[in-house]
Amino acid sequence: MVDPAKGRLTAILMLGLSLLALGAALTGLLHPSIYWQAFPESLLPGTFAQDLVSVPAALILALMSFQFLKRQRYKAFIIMLGLSAYFFYAYGLFTISGHFNQLYPLYLAIFALSIYSLILGLSSFKPAAVCQTHLPNGMRKTIAGFLILIIAVFLPLWLSMLAQSAAQQVRPDAYAVLVLDLTVVMPALGITAYMLLRGIPFGNILAGVALLKSLTLILSAALGTAVAPFYGLPLDYPMLGIYGLVVLFSLVLGTSYMLNLIRKF
Repeated sequence: MVDPAKGRLTAILMLGLSLLALGAALTGLLHPSIYWQAFPESLLPGTFAQDLVSVPAALILALMSFQFLKRQRYKAFIIMLGLSAYFFYAYGLFTISGHFNQLYPLYLAIFALSIYSLILGLSSFKPAAVCQTHLPNGMRKTIAGFLILIIAVFLPLWLSMLAQSAAQQVRPDAYAVLVLDLTVVMPALGITAYMLLRGIPFGNILAGVALLKSLTLILSAALGTAVAPFYGLPLDYPMLGIYGLVVLFSLVLGTSYMLNLIRKF
């Protein structure tokens, strides 16, 4: 399913990525003062939540990367790609936002490793083997519909924020979210949904990556929204509800995806 040489190199990159991310997240949790001067107050709940999610995500990625080096399994590889996509986004936010602190060089390294892990990992699948993968037709359409729904919910929100900020010539605190979502995430979700609806085999692979990335990333956003009152910020009930639903559906669909994805021989 996965080219052995490319798969091993990808796993090595991901192992390094996971260890760096674990170090960065633990440092943030144990020494939150590193964020106080570098980040706006409105982003502090998000930094805590991201570190809280990143610790178990990094541990799982490290364990699965180590196991993959011993025994290559394609479903484990898809999970590894999904976690790498999470770290690409999470530390892409820190990198693009340019809020410099003592860990900024580490953020750059994590961001770079996640990019090349994803590029190499997605190119590691053997085309003939990908064509042998199968998802039930109903599941493909359900996942595609879920991804399209995510786009339909968040795209208008981000475009509205972008238009308002552009009109006022003010850079919003969360502008890195706009950069990553509008240029990378939303197009990627749209392409994945298109592949699933058209029955293009590689969509079966991308679906798992998209679901796991959505689960981990939106879980971080939900936690950040929930703890906002502890930082003296108002609780955004509508967004918390939206995040909660996305997490729930990502978990249910992701679990079902792993159980139903098969390789036909």
